[in-house]
Amino acid sequence: MSALKPRQEAFYQRVVALYREAGMTPPSVKLAAHLIGAPPDAIRAMLRLGIERGEIVDVGEGICFAAETLQRLADQLKTLSAPVKVAQVRDLTGSSRRYAAAALRWLKAHGALG
Repeated sequence: MSALKPRQEAFYQRVVALYREAGMTPPSVKLAAHLIGAPPDAIRAMLRLGIERGEIVDVGEGICFAAETLQRLADQLKTLSAPVKVAQVRDLTGSSRRYAAAALRWLKAHGALG
């Protein structure tokens, strides 16, 4: 993909920052659009770019996390006895069962738990 213009890059960085700050409770596209004040399609475009750049991970079910959030989670989960359960992830992260389950499924599917 070609380089973004400065305004586009600044917008992209705002979207990524929102997802980084959200940690294990990332916003939906609709909520991100509301928080940033941009159309949902613009948020989706920036998330796709983030996925291409490796800074955002789409774990399915309309849930995207900052890549560093999943990396931190994987590092934390390696200290737990296998098999790691969704409830453990939820309790460890303070997130909902939906987010915990989606993150755990993605980590297991991508071999990030060792």
